[in-house]
Amino acid sequence: MPQRDRILIVDDQEDNRLVIEDMLRRLRCETHHAESGEEALALLQAWRPDLILMDQMMPGMSGVEATARIKKLPDVDQVPILMVTAKSDTATLQDAFDAGAVDYIVKPIDAVTLTARVRSALRTRHAFEEIRHLTRDLMVQKQELSNFTHMVSHDLKSPVVGAASLYNLFMFRLKDEYPEVWGEPDFRELLDRIPATFQKMLRFIDTLLAYAEAGQVIGELEPTDMNRVVNMVVQNFEFAVREGIATIEWDRSFPEVECDSIRVAQVWQNLIANAIKYRGKQDPVCIQLGYEPHPGEHRFWVQDNGPGIPEDNRERIFEPFVRGEESVEGRGIGLATVSRVLVAHGGQVWVDPEYQPGARFTFTLPIRDGL
Repeated sequence: MPQRDRILIVDDQEDNRLVIEDMLRRLRCETHHAESGEEALALLQAWRPDLILMDQMMPGMSGVEATARIKKLPDVDQVPILMVTAKSDTATLQDAFDAGAVDYIVKPIDAVTLTARVRSALRTRHAFEEIRHLTRDLMVQKQELSNFTHMVSHDLKSPVVGAASLYNLFMFRLKDEYPEVWGEPDFRELLDRIPATFQKMLRFIDTLLAYAEAGQVIGELEPTDMNRVVNMVVQNFEFAVREGIATIEWDRSFPEVECDSIRVAQVWQNLIANAIKYRGKQDPVCIQLGYEPHPGEHRFWVQDNGPGIPEDNRERIFEPFVRGEESVEGRGIGLATVSRVLVAHGGQVWVDPEYQPGARFTFTLPIRDGL
């Protein structure tokens, strides 16, 4: 049997309480009475209603004061309160709404008006409860997913790390016990490829797990100096600049934005890495980072002078496991991760069709609270 709605009727006049209860009888609600605001507060310590009908004028604590105090109680603050009042002037109603009432009923009470507004308030209450329960379930599932992700990360990496340790032991034994084999150049070249393979496998695992988390596991959005984020990311590509593979330019005039700085750093990292990976024969590839204001959003871009992206690929490349060029090694995860991170922030990313030659990736972040 579904639980009946529970209504608390607060009024210092017994006749008024009984009249209201009789009018609500057809709703088949469970009703409790309180003769004062003080009694209502005491009752709420042990009983949780779905709706409160509060008389505005009572001796001692007024209905407005009782409402304000109820709204400060944990687990009761979301219970809708209808103010029952003999006054309908603006000042009286404003006081009631300021205290936390969601609606009002003017005396003498009309049965049709009472039941209609009670039903409306109860529907709102039930909708809120459903959202609260869904949110709680989603938070539980999110935590379970996060725990599972970390477990998978550990389970996937452990065999690779173990194999790498065995390889190091093998190399030590080989160098010590078989120096003639160790000295063969062709054999050494083959052995040197193995650690790189281990690192590649670990990076692939990290990339897959990052994709699984991006878009539904982002941290708290905080004011972030985008210049600091970009500077940190650019430092990761010092090797590419040093080796003559790329040049990276930006004017360090980016604004402060509200975002998850770790995830947005991941966006910059993947877009710059993508420009380097698909540079074609450009050595160095010239990469420029930029910003332009736009109504309601921040627009950033990463552009290069590489071979560009075919028109029929400009949307597909943001799908998982799709690569822009089959001859280039990769898993097709980086741009999909970029898209999911930005969508989770309320932004988006696209390839600017007007920029040629080369490619320009433009991405947006919404402006929140002026940031």
